[in-house]
Amino acid sequence: MLKKFLFLLTVVAVVAAGGGNVTAQTLEPEFEGEVMGVYPDGSSKRLEKHTVQTRTGGSVLVAGFAVNKAKTKILIEGARANVRFDNARPIALVVRVKDNAADPMSIVRIFRMKPAKKRRTAVIAAAGTFHVTSNDMDYLSFSARKYGESSYYLTLDESPVGEYGITVSNPNNIDEKMVIVSTFGIDGNTTEK
Repeated sequence: MLKKFLFLLTVVAVVAAGGGNVTAQTLEPEFEGEVMGVYPDGSSKRLEKHTVQTRTGGSVLVAGFAVNKAKTKILIEGARANVRFDNARPIALVVRVKDNAADPMSIVRIFRMKPAKKRRTAVIAAAGTFHVTSNDMDYLSFSARKYGESSYYLTLDESPVGEYGITVSNPNNIDEKMVIVSTFGIDGNTTEK
């Protein structure tokens, strides 16, 4: 609340001093793990958070042999995220973390999800009889800087059209019980939010 008051006080002072155009500043998300999408006009929108369902299963026949190939997927209800970005404009996110002294690459993951009619999925591991367990996720790269008291300001290095999820891990918590995924989508050359 104090941050909002100080921000409004600053806006009033700038306008009173003849500062002219004032753009809104994106505040840090309220809770650890939350993510805000930042639009080029300075507005922001909180990304939806989802608790993750996981599903493991599957086997295939190869040359008459039953080969066990298990894939572990995360499942999120709904085919599309409500928060959307235009890939023709820069895409930025503010991510609240436990402590922004850590390398953001070690705790923030932005990954592509495969949309279907009723849900979005991402394969987090695949194991088979003839190969080693692997991580098949397609990650987006980003640039980051510290933002506020305990957040990072992320700028996507690339913005291919698709559905995406973000996970934020806590490096101080070894035994995380629940995975939360924040979601957003990137559309091709639109102005939809």
